[in-house]
Amino acid sequence: MFSRKIGIALGLLLVFLTIVAFVMGRPAPRDKRIYPIVRSYAPFTVEKTLGGLRILRKDDPKFKEEPDAVDFYSRLHTLEREWAKKHLKLDHDRLLILNDQGNVLKEVPLKNEREKRFVKEYYGVQAP
Repeated sequence: MFSRKIGIALGLLLVFLTIVAFVMGRPAPRDKRIYPIVRSYAPFTVEKTLGGLRILRKDDPKFKEEPDAVDFYSRLHTLEREWAKKHLKLDHDRLLILNDQGNVLKEVPLKNEREKRFVKEYYGVQAP
């Protein structure tokens, strides 16, 4: 009924779509030293469930998002960027982590230009 060429074409199409979905679903690269420090102060947690991954807030028990697998890391990145607008400040070679009132919770010295670039690109924080 189906010719062999159609079967091969469908198989290749399936492999191509799988690779595209994998590339789109990858998280953005993160700095290994800075990201865990900031993450400990961010209100978002990731919970594994039977249906996939879920984003929760530590300070709001009603907040719960379950984006699909392809959009999960981009949604988490968007939420972290929104939080960073108010709670992160770049002061020359220091990253200041602020609470809701604007008081400094922690000062993180940035060791090199790569870390500073990560803060600017990943969190969208600009130097004064």
